[in-house]
Amino acid sequence: MITKSDLLLLLVELGEKGIDTKKQMSQLFKSDDISLDIIKFINDNRQFEVASFYEMLRKNYNQKKSPLYKNIVKEEYKKATEVLTTLAALQLQILLYAENLEDSKLFLSQSRIEEITKVLNNYCKTYDLIPCYKLLKLIKTDLKVFESLK
Repeated sequence: MITKSDLLLLLVELGEKGIDTKKQMSQLFKSDDISLDIIKFINDNRQFEVASFYEMLRKNYNQKKSPLYKNIVKEEYKKATEVLTTLAALQLQILLYAENLEDSKLFLSQSRIEEITKVLNNYCKTYDLIPCYKLLKLIKTDLKVFESLK
């Protein structure tokens, strides 16, 4: 999940590289919500690692290497285990991707790994799938937002 603090740090980083971020900084401070315009601006000037990760998932699916992307974006699941295995596979892929990053903390928080871990742990205790379904919908929305920024 991307926070206003994340956006502020990234805008400061872009400003230090000579990119004019005054308009976006002002917009960020004036609004209570996170603006897609600011996310797009940042992504155009410095791609979010989580956007690159989702792009990698899509490419792997297109090259018939992995069904994970399809499982994330599908509308309906025939078996409850599909939701669980999709979240578990996503969690593993996030950890593997993070190994290759210089600073993985921001990526890990933006990829919702903590939330994935919590809902899977909760399922193991309560067998409640509803939080798993809800989180998978949020992740699908994140993925679609980053795809729309291109």
